[in-house]
Amino acid sequence: MSKPKLSKLLARIFITLLGFSFIVWGLTSITLGFIGEKGTAVITDIRREGGERNEVKRGRYTYNISYTFKLPNGKSVNGFKKKIGDAVYLKADGKSKASVKYFSFFPYFNALELDTKPGFGQLILIAVGFFLIFIMNRRKQEVKKTLKL
Repeated sequence: MSKPKLSKLLARIFITLLGFSFIVWGLTSITLGFIGEKGTAVITDIRREGGERNEVKRGRYTYNISYTFKLPNGKSVNGFKKKIGDAVYLKADGKSKASVKYFSFFPYFNALELDTKPGFGQLILIAVGFFLIFIMNRRKQEVKKTLKL
């Protein structure tokens, strides 16, 4: 295979896998809301990421919220969430609690309960995934040119 064809093939495979990942992410989030086990997580850390966001509305920051929850067998599992908020936030004191949903067969797939409710975010992820797969794998139609004299 020549280099241009190989690089096009690799790009096609990569973007198709990216689309598949978006679909799995969206479906997993929705599925957690319906069949996920419910637990209580302790907020362990809230960190402000980087500086002020470059948006029209000033004073907005990205926060990483870390949490830990215990499984029925006593094992601890960690998770995190990114949230956009204003400049005022509370420091984690280890006493704040939040509801978390997780799969009992693989608890490392988890999310805060408020993120597992069906909404536009999951539908957008699924739609973008299908769009990427469709665009990268569609067959190009050959246009037959007729020469008119």
